[in-house]
Amino acid sequence: MKMIKLFAGVLSFIALIGISGISYANYYPDALFAEVSGIASDDTLSVRVKPDWRSEKITALPPGAFVGVDQCTKLARSIWCKIHAVNRNLGQYNDFNELLPGWVNARYLRFSSKGYVEINGKNRSCEYATNCSAGKCDVVTQTSMQNGTVTAIKTQSYPRRLLKGIGELDIPGGRDGYPCGRLRFKIDDYLSRHSSNSLDAKDAKATAESFLEALKNKNLVKIKNFIHPLLGIVVTNKLTFGEADAKHFSQKSFAKFYRNGKQLNWGTDYAKGDPVKMSLKQLMDLRLAVSRVSKIKTLHNLKGFKALEKYKLKGYEFYWQGKGESADYNWRGADLVLAKISGKWYVAGFLWNRWTI
Repeated sequence: MKMIKLFAGVLSFIALIGISGISYANYYPDALFAEVSGIASDDTLSVRVKPDWRSEKITALPPGAFVGVDQCTKLARSIWCKIHAVNRNLGQYNDFNELLPGWVNARYLRFSSKGYVEINGKNRSCEYATNCSAGKCDVVTQTSMQNGTVTAIKTQSYPRRLLKGIGELDIPGGRDGYPCGRLRFKIDDYLSRHSSNSLDAKDAKATAESFLEALKNKNLVKIKNFIHPLLGIVVTNKLTFGEADAKHFSQKSFAKFYRNGKQLNWGTDYAKGDPVKMSLKQLMDLRLAVSRVSKIKTLHNLKGFKALEKYKLKGYEFYWQGKGESADYNWRGADLVLAKISGKWYVAGFLWNRWTI
């Protein structure tokens, strides 16, 4: 029994060294802020020196207390977050602010990635984080105003590790005579007015990028799942979708031809006029760049792609830049058309594109 207790004690000590030391897993990596939630109105959340319920208690947070989040990690069965004090204009006296930072149990926190931030230790001028995902945060760095309303914003992506939440209170440095707190509400109003369109485009673009990644990895299961379940996918070796040699595949037939390697007629080569015969897999693999995409542009005319009016369509052009002195005149690309159904985007059209001299 003594040996078991000693072994457990050693494990606990090692865990604590990992928590307070150099490297450990980070849970809730995109959280910038948190609000105390899920406790009784007359209860408090203990803040401790270390991420351990047996550690010394620093102070306690009431329900609704708003704090900044530095990092979160798991110890045994609990997730703990290191928090710091932030400003918040709630008319609430935060007597715990001067006693932070400290660690709290994440079970009683509601996380957020929206609020004013410092960037790399500097508070420049009301930088406002709107969203964090996969270790990156979108931060509003400039706003345009008209009649007291935000009409345009400029955002920049920053690594989450460079940001620190500083709260929502009016702070020095407001632009255009608007304190930061008031500007926050105007930015939120702008985002609510534009969120549906921008998020929709972001989802469509992400689908197109994931489809190309699946092509590059030759992952047929994923490729098939990205193809529109009703429209299928139009594939062509031409520069537009409307030409006679374009091929239409359902999800099922695409998988069949991708696997069997049957040679298909894709029309003629633009340069020499020679017949182009290759399998579907060969065409989809053709000229697929393994390097990073150089540029992504919105495809406005959809290159002759046709579908019923009930389908919402978006298109994107992906470019891979050439190398050397003629790089500007030597590029390759892929054009994708996406169609939406049941709130989700699928690929409905695909063609390769190239320019060289």
